[in-house]
Order: sequence, then structure tokens, then C-alpha cells
Amino acid sequence: MIASLTPHLINFSISLATLVFLTAASPGIDPLAGNPYGEVPREDATWCALNKLPFPETYFSPVGFIHLPDGTTIVACQRGMFYRLDLRAPEKPVKVFLDFREVMTGIDDFEAGVHGLALHPEFAKNGRMFLSYSQNNPRRTVISEMYVDRKANYKIKPKTEKIIFELQQPLADHWGGQILFGPEDGLLYIGIGDGGLRDDPYRLAQNPWTLHGKILRIDVNHKQGNLAYSIPKENPFVGMQLMREEIYASGLRNPWGLAFDPKTGHLWCADVGQDFWEEINVIKKGGNYGWSDRDGPMAFFKTRDPLLDNVNFIDPVFAYTRMRGDGICIIGGILYRGKKFPELEGSYIYGEWGFGLVEAVKISEDETKSLQRWTLYRKPGDGTSFNPTFIGTDQEGEIVVLSQEGTLWTLDRVEKP
Repeated sequence: MIASLTPHLINFSISLATLVFLTAASPGIDPLAGNPYGEVPREDATWCALNKLPFPETYFSPVGFIHLPDGTTIVACQRGMFYRLDLRAPEKPVKVFLDFREVMTGIDDFEAGVHGLALHPEFAKNGRMFLSYSQNNPRRTVISEMYVDRKANYKIKPKTEKIIFELQQPLADHWGGQILFGPEDGLLYIGIGDGGLRDDPYRLAQNPWTLHGKILRIDVNHKQGNLAYSIPKENPFVGMQLMREEIYASGLRNPWGLAFDPKTGHLWCADVGQDFWEEINVIKKGGNYGWSDRDGPMAFFKTRDPLLDNVNFIDPVFAYTRMRGDGICIIGGILYRGKKFPELEGSYIYGEWGFGLVEAVKISEDETKSLQRWTLYRKPGDGTSFNPTFIGTDQEGEIVVLSQEGTLWTLDRVEKP
């Protein structure tokens, strides 16, 4: 998902041109009409500030992080470097955890590269770490595992890498690729984009026989047939003809930001939009989130006929529209359950990559409505670089933000005088 600014500005220009065309050619189409999210109260949060952690160096294009049992943090960067640092003590030396640049040689498309990392739920016993990244010839998504020596100060063993899963990609963007383990089931969840370009040209996101445009769920503890993993029996499409059994949910464009709510265990996902909408979804087992029959809460204007019959689409819990200048590329995201900001309890925290924002949306307890929207941080107009690429939490559940130019930020309380 991470991209240079230029392609997204081009995409935003196309969006505006599309709106002009639609207004002229089809007076009945109005992407803002009946917007169920437009009336959510919005204000600047004056009680918090996003502050840059004072690490002495930058770590270009970070895409995610995980915490080791000793309290240190591994930050993964898109072009293959992994760093080990201490969020609690930025003055301590930052060490290279893994230099993966040789594997990533030639992987330079703007969304290609390392996409995510995750620790096995029993990492403290087995030392298994999982990576998600892209490769060429053929162009594909790769999920692999490596072993970390827990007795040797968590030294990683690159030569132990084993490929678990591969998926060929038709085009060079919309990789998705973030991974995480379910806290209750111990299974690996994988976000996969629709295969690329605009408009989902091959209609892959709605096609139940492809894995593109889906959230997948696999069991990495067992093998099944020729697979290096097994398919959980509880997956929604197990035993169904013409359905890929790895699919957990479908109808996504470019999921970037998967997170389980530590309180409810529910899976949340930010899905990057195309012309009109950026959306936030609660991912339900077997759910279909509409793309590319729908774009956000409305029918997608370029899709005249649904690919499948009798499909019940799930609307976003919240979506914001590009047509109001709210942003052009959503970055997920976590459900806040920390202690520092009781105002944000039960809010989804997300970033806006193109506009340099960090925002929060208060979610109703039944997870069907958005109640309040706060802007927690807005990039200043002084040329400061800030393009959030990942939002997670520290070991205490407090917000940590990664920015593309290579900085790490925390959200701190501002006491009113």
C-alpha cells in the first residue's frame, strides 16, 4: 500500500475529474447524497499532541512493528531492513535485527516490498516469526516463517526461512499483505488486495474462486495435502464448490490495517478506496464488503451488473469521502483500549497517508455507528514530512504511529492550563 505521493495525487486528480464527468453526464448521481457518515460531529482534539520520538536516525518507509517478550520492538521497513529498538528509551542503540535487502533486490515498485510481520502466538516457546512481502518473476505475495533464537538474545536465523504461502499478482499494486494472528483462535489472518489497477478490472474482489480482494485465514501449525498450511474447518466456505476455502471475508480493495480489538476480539480493517470513499470495517466471518460492486456505502458507478447473485453487502462502520477533501488514502488502525485517553475508549484510530492526519472515530457499542470524530494531529503547513504508514500500540496499549520518511511518534496528553 505504501506509495510515493505522486501516484496518489494523480489518483486524486482522476477522482475529481471523475466527479465532474459524473455530474455532467449523470445528474442523478451524487456521491455525497445520503451520506450516512457526513453528519458525524467532528472537532480538533486539543487535549492531545503527537510527538516525535527522539531516535537519532530515521528508518525509511516503515510498514509495521511487533514487540518481543523482552519489551523491545522490531520495526519492519518496506525495502527490507528490520530494526530492533526500545520505544521506552530512544536513547538506547538501535540495532539491525534482519537485513533482508538481498531478497528484496529489484523490488522497487511503489507498493512492492515488505508488507508485514507477526509473531506466532507461542513465540515464547517456539521462536516462530512470520513475514509478508512481495517478489518478482513471477510477481507474487509471499508469506514465510523464520526462527528466532530466544536463548541468544532473540537473534534471528535467516537461513531457516520457509515459504508457507504464495499468491501470484496480476498487477503491481494493491498488494495488501498485512498479517496477524487471531488472539482467540491462534490462526493467521492475511489481508490481500484486489490485484491492482483501477476499477478491479478482472473483478477479482467478488470472485469466490480467487484469493484477491479478501481476508484469508489459515492454520500454520498443520499441513494439508500439498499445502504448507491447513485450512481451518471453521472457515466459512469449507466444503463449498467453486469457493476458495482459505477465504474468511471478501469484497475488499486494498486492506491496509488489520487489528483485533483487545476487548471484544473482533477484527477491524481499513480499506483504501478509489474515487470516492475510504472505509473502516468490522470483518465478520463470511462477510462481503462490496468492492467492486460497491464503493463505500454506494454502488460503484462503473459496475453495472453484480458479479454474484443475492449477495448481502456489509456497509462500513465509518467512511469518509475524498470529495469533501477529507483525504485520499486511509491507514489503519486500532481500537483504542489504553488508559491515557479515556475520551478515546472504544474509538478507532486511523491515519490519512496523503493528507498527513491522525484521526479517531468513536464507535457505538454495537459497532454499527460512528458517534464522534476527532482530528488528533494535522501535519503543519511548514513543509514538515508526515505520511502515516502504520498505527499500532506500545506494550501498554498506547498509540504509536509510523511515518513514511522514517520517524516514530507517540500520542501524549496535553494538560489544559
